[in-house]
Amino acid sequence: MKNIKFLVIISILLVYSCEQKQNEPLVDSFGPPAEVRNVKVENLPGAARLTYTLPSDPGMSYVAAEFTDDRGLRKVVKSSGFKNYVLLEGFGKARDYDVEVYSVSKSEQRSAPVKVNISPTTPPIQLSANTVEATHTFGGVLLNFKNEFKLDYVFYTLIKDEDGRWTEYDRYYSGAETENILFAVRGLEATPTEFAFYLQDKWQNRSDTLYHTLTPLYEEELNKDLWKDAALMDDFNEPLYSPLYQLWTPGERTYFFQNARDYPEKAGMPTWVTIDLGREYLLGRMKTHMVRHANTWKYGSCSPRRFEVWGSNEATTNWDNWTLLGEFESTRPSGRGVGEPLTDDDEKQLVDGEDFEFDLTDQSYRYIRYKVNETWGNTLNFCLLEITLWGQAVN
Repeated sequence: MKNIKFLVIISILLVYSCEQKQNEPLVDSFGPPAEVRNVKVENLPGAARLTYTLPSDPGMSYVAAEFTDDRGLRKVVKSSGFKNYVLLEGFGKARDYDVEVYSVSKSEQRSAPVKVNISPTTPPIQLSANTVEATHTFGGVLLNFKNEFKLDYVFYTLIKDEDGRWTEYDRYYSGAETENILFAVRGLEATPTEFAFYLQDKWQNRSDTLYHTLTPLYEEELNKDLWKDAALMDDFNEPLYSPLYQLWTPGERTYFFQNARDYPEKAGMPTWVTIDLGREYLLGRMKTHMVRHANTWKYGSCSPRRFEVWGSNEATTNWDNWTLLGEFESTRPSGRGVGEPLTDDDEKQLVDGEDFEFDLTDQSYRYIRYKVNETWGNTLNFCLLEITLWGQAVN
């Protein structure tokens, strides 16, 4: 019985002591720290960099800059007590902003504020929006803009519906690795359409909206049932596994590999094959799929990296009778190199395929030459899963 009473008393004391415990700073307070001195402002596109002299105060932990942005949101940016600067980013408007700079102690006590005025210049999102160009293309619109600061953007495309209301049609997510952005918005009828475009950045800033009225060009996927190997004398169409027609046969394992092993005399770059499309077409765009049933060929080995497409209406080995339709380069959305781990964006492109645009022309062609200048693995042959083309059949 005495033991039980003793345990009850101990339990009460423990509960009481816990209730009496107060949260206190882990470091004893040194009082408010001294202010930063000699604050200098460097105004940047959509940003400002503040440099200063740190106080000689053993109790100081970090520096905080507090301001209200152009959307009325109060923000605090912190910088280590070992740095003599703080970078303020994400301003959506080029105007003046008041900033209060504090040094903060280890016990979270602030110094008196040092007040400065900053004037960020035109933000990167608006600089990019100013470069947007929109033109009609097969099945939609072709868009390009400069991403000079290599930031992540969402590019919104809106169209006006039959009731005159703007509705979101497409979102394009641009990576931060590429400076020149080129993409197409497709699936649209060949009728005059009102478009609106704007960008949004990671700080939720929106650019000015751009308006265009464009008429997409009619397009159709080329009928692959008409295609065949033109088998010209200087083609390297000898297969390692299956014939060239696998290049336009849908499927995960219907790939074409040039046979450099048994035909070493034909191995080397550049190399090409010739396809008879069966009839003449105005060519608009092309999609290629890499061999992807193993990581070896994913942006590696014999998968084409730099290549050309040529057109002609004569099945000839004379290059003078061929017209260059485009020079292209396969790229990884992640911007990574050969052998580096694949990202989700890389994998998605492997499944979706990679799109390439031809310049608009009124010249139609029946034959194309797919000419590879370099593969991802610098091999002497190329391999590919599938090629698909879109355009207009010419009667």
